[in-house]
Amino acid sequence: MNDSIKTPEDVARCLKLPLFGLVPASREDRHPVVGSLRVPNEFGEAFRSLRTSIMSRYPGEATKTMVVTSAQPLEGKTTTACNIALVLAYGGARVLLIDGDMRRPSLHRLLKLTNERGLAQILNGRARVRDVIQRTVDPNLLAVTAGQTPPNPSELLSSDRMKMLLTNLSNGPFDWIIIDTPPVLAVTDAVILAPSVTGVTFVVGAEMTRRRLAEHALDTIVTSHPRLTAIVLNKVDFARNKYYYSRYHGHQYKSYYSEAAV
Repeated sequence: MNDSIKTPEDVARCLKLPLFGLVPASREDRHPVVGSLRVPNEFGEAFRSLRTSIMSRYPGEATKTMVVTSAQPLEGKTTTACNIALVLAYGGARVLLIDGDMRRPSLHRLLKLTNERGLAQILNGRARVRDVIQRTVDPNLLAVTAGQTPPNPSELLSSDRMKMLLTNLSNGPFDWIIIDTPPVLAVTDAVILAPSVTGVTFVVGAEMTRRRLAEHALDTIVTSHPRLTAIVLNKVDFARNKYYYSRYHGHQYKSYYSEAAV
């Protein structure tokens, strides 16, 4: 039997956490980025809707910090983190995007940045934030890549230097700090950071993640007592599941944006 998480009802019934929104699968690009010419209109609109949902759950003027993770690889957590940061920046917020996946860094490839130095070098004392921070495609979005892979990523993330870094950044010029972290069932990095941030966004690949794996990963996160945890249902095949359009985006959603693009 297929017991994977497929629908928003599965999220509510099995995972019992708020749903930020749905993101469609992109057939044109394995790692779609909002604003790219190859990305369909409904993909960008899904992230703009996601931005509205996120902002409603993260009220206030203080800097918000968010960890983005998933249960297992290939569910799209890095792409989701990158696109959340982009739509927040496009909306006028000052955003810092950090690649906290020091074992398998990939954020630099999505944003076409260098990765000689990054978070690892900040945490081991070999670089300062201002030495490694990079500009991106939007002036409101800055990024810190993972840097060269260290031998002890979990220890670095749980260190006092990491806590001090988050504290200093939270008192800096940014409205949002988005941190991409490894999958929960692979390593404990997201769980280590969860108590130190405002919230956790848990990415679930639609029809990819089995219910028991998602539940186990979320149970692991909850043990660290994050202040807010919510779900993004990613890689939804809207063409095959027209239910999603009629229920969550309106009957004319897809045709409306297709016509606008003509």
